[in-house]
Amino acid sequence: MKANEHNILQVLKGMNLEPKVQDQTGQIYTVFEHEGGQFPTFFRLLHEGDLIQMITFVPYTVTRTMLGDVGRFLHMINKELDLPGFCLDESSTTVFYRLVLPTSKKEFQQESFEALLNTSRLVITSFATVIAGLAVGATSLDEILAKVSETQGKAKGRTAKATAKQKS
Repeated sequence: MKANEHNILQVLKGMNLEPKVQDQTGQIYTVFEHEGGQFPTFFRLLHEGDLIQMITFVPYTVTRTMLGDVGRFLHMINKELDLPGFCLDESSTTVFYRLVLPTSKKEFQQESFEALLNTSRLVITSFATVIAGLAVGATSLDEILAKVSETQGKAKGRTAKATAKQKS
């Protein structure tokens, strides 16, 4: 399928996502909701159709005092993800998730486009609540890391007990 705005709109319509074109920029976008927040995803062709960019804005403004914690948390997430893409724009205190789909000879596979978009939504919704808490200062990175460590400790304990039970 040719990488152009018309085909991107058609694929999004086929996914029942109600795409629109933003007046100010001419970019195609859709919005999905999660836990009361609206997450707009913008689509743009880059390098004359060699790439299709998908960028979803997380609807929480980061307080200036939390920029460091949020940035470190996003870096930690990206390190573990198969499709890293979380970013922090410190000047606008905005978090977003950006993925780029390469095209082959300015053509893209609909299945790949849909899979990438669905994966991005899954990744975003998996971390949105934690990002929101960090963004407003309701929790800190140290508190999150302590909870993760505690959870991992409990999981190791259950694994050790299960292994011991199997041996007996």
